Order: sequence, then structure tokens, then C-alpha cells
Amino acid sequence: MKKTLLIIALLATSYLLFGSFDFFPENPCNIADRNYSHIDFPGLTYEMNIDNSILQLDDINMFQDGHFLTEAEKETLSKGDFDVNFNYKATLLDFGHKNWNFALKSMAFVDVELLDKTYSELAMYGNDTNIHYSSHTGEGSEAFSFWKATFNYAYPHGLSLGMIPGLFQADSTSAFGEYLRDMTLYFGANINFNYSMLYTTIDESIQNFGSTNDTLYYYYKAHFKYTDEHSVGRLTPSLGFGMKARIFEGYLHVSIDDLFMQLNYKNLTGGWYEKRYTNYLDYLQEGYKAFQETIIEDDSTRVKNRYVKIKPSVIVGMEYTFFRKLNVMAKYINERYSYKNGFSFGAGYQLACIPMQAVMGYDENIFYEFKTGLIFNGFEWMLGGTFYHGFFRYGRGIGLNSMIRFKF
Repeated sequence: MKKTLLIIALLATSYLLFGSFDFFPENPCNIADRNYSHIDFPGLTYEMNIDNSILQLDDINMFQDGHFLTEAEKETLSKGDFDVNFNYKATLLDFGHKNWNFALKSMAFVDVELLDKTYSELAMYGNDTNIHYSSHTGEGSEAFSFWKATFNYAYPHGLSLGMIPGLFQADSTSAFGEYLRDMTLYFGANINFNYSMLYTTIDESIQNFGSTNDTLYYYYKAHFKYTDEHSVGRLTPSLGFGMKARIFEGYLHVSIDDLFMQLNYKNLTGGWYEKRYTNYLDYLQEGYKAFQETIIEDDSTRVKNRYVKIKPSVIVGMEYTFFRKLNVMAKYINERYSYKNGFSFGAGYQLACIPMQAVMGYDENIFYEFKTGLIFNGFEWMLGGTFYHGFFRYGRGIGLNSMIRFKF
């Protein structure tokens, strides 16, 4: 029985490099020596992340019915603009055989400023008379979605620098030179086809308001763009390349993706929303109503093209295996639509068929990621969670990801 469990564990560990628990899934050359076929289960293979700029998960308690805000809670709510970020990646189709793979994913990204700190301060501490207030709540907010189809191919054989004529001297006795000459290298590439779907943005937003001894006034104006039934998407290509080098019991990874990527949203609706509110208290009498005016210019302006340029994704890192079971990594990633940018460090360990993985990373904000699941010869299940800006109750955002994979 122990022998059977040991064999299962060793087989599962060998698959770990290729599966859901791979530390470098972005590298297209990772499937170079893959020795199985696979298909991912759609619907249950996804990644979702949401975070905000000021509230921790524990701060939800301050919004309970009957609770009176403390000074510390007021400072928390008014310490900055309230921004919310959200992304979602759903796998519609993902299958491959050995050193080639095809994936179709649906992606959505939202970056919204919900509330300027000016309003939070007014709500917490009140306003002053004869002071003019101004803000730009929502300006720069953007949401877009697209489909991404990726064809991935990796050369199925390891190469070496010694295959390049004249690169190394034939009579060299340097041990380091011999190691470089015989180092195993793997290469891969992918081509992506990106189809733009939905898009909306607020390019400009202005709010001016205040009060005097005899007047209240408020002015709001916003310039927006969004897709409607007359808008169309466009198919645009992008490229990616990857390399990994075998270093003792580990690998050095270098990859770049989304080269030349640019989403194009065509024939958007564009217009202005404008509202003025004025209340002259000098003329307050029975039946008096404050003066309001609203202007919506919704379909008078069409936007021929709106481009969303995506900077190339760059990934550099190293992973190493100790005692054939403990896998550690150090990684740097810079990706336009990833919440896990910057430097990260992680470790993975497998106990029989149960893998466990933990990653800590830091860029503008710190994040903690945990994964577990099951790995067998023909089946793989992964469930993961991420905390942003802090740990558990002190986090300002959470992420969930899941994958079910059948291997044959």
C-alpha cells in the first residue's frame, strides 16, 4: 500500500510542473516536454479579483444598523478617493496535446472611481458656507471586455548553446563554460487573436457645488463613451515568446506576451450629460421649486475608433526543487491586466495527491495567494484564494480562482 501511494505521489509531482499549480503558467515553452493531452472544464475554470482603495474586509462592521461611527472610522472613510477595481477571466475552451495548446478566454476589466474624498469629508465633517467645492469623481473610469484566443506551440526537444558553431572554444577546460555549453534550453511561442467586445469610459467629469447665505447650487457635467447595438468589435493579433533554461534542479524563466496588442472598439456612442441645480432662498415661498436643468446628448456624437493599448507582459523568474517535493520560486511580472504584478516569492509542496502552494508578492500593494486541490494521473482540480493589501480580515480585496482539468 505504501509503495502504491509513493508511486502516485511521484507521478503527481512530475505532473505538477505542467498543471494548475505551475508557478509560470504564462511561459509558452512550459509545455515543451509535456507528455499528455488535456482539456479544461469550462465554467468552473476561472479567475476573479476585486479590491478597493480604502476599506478593509473588517471595515464592513462599521455599516451595521445602529452603529455610530468613531473618529477613527471617519478618518478611514475620508482618507482618500474610493476606487474599485475588478477583473474576471473565464476559460471558454482550453485543450492541448503534448507540445501544443489552444485556449479561448473571456476577459473583463473594470477600474472605477466611485467617490471623491471631497464628498467623504463633507459627509463626515460637514461643509462651510461661502466655500466653493469642486471635484472630478469618476473621471478616467474605464471598463472593457474582450475574447482572447491563444495558439501555443513549444519546440518538443531541449536545445543547448553548444549547438551554435563557434560559440565555445573546442579546447576550453572551463567547468563553467562546459556547463553553459551543455545547459538545456526550451523555447516556445504563441499567437493571440483578441476580439474587442464591450467598452465604456468617462473621459471627463466635473462637479462644482457650494452654498452661500441665500443660495444652494450644484453643477455636474460628464463626457462618456460606451458600446451600443450599433457598435462593433475588431479582431487584432498579438504575439508572445518564452524560454526556460535548466539549472541543476530548477529552471530560469523568461517570457514576453501581448506584443503589438491593441484593442479596437468601433462606432461607440459618445455624448455629454449635464445637470444644473440652483435654489435661491431669497425667493422661497409656497409652491416654489428649485431650478433644475438636465441635458443628455446621447446619440448625436459617434466615436469612430477607441483604442486600448496593452503594454507587453514581461515575466522573469526562477524556480527550484528541493528534495523532489518542495518547489520554490522568485518571480517578477509586469502585466497590464494582472492584479499580481511586481516581485513575488512562493513555495509549493505536495502531500500524496494533495498539493499546497503559497505566494507572497509586492508591487504597489502586497498580496497573498494560496492554492490547494487534488492531482491524479487523469484528473486535476485546483481552488485558490488571494488577499490584497493585507491578510484575511485586513485585506482590501479578494480573489478567487478555480480549475478542473482532465488529462489523458
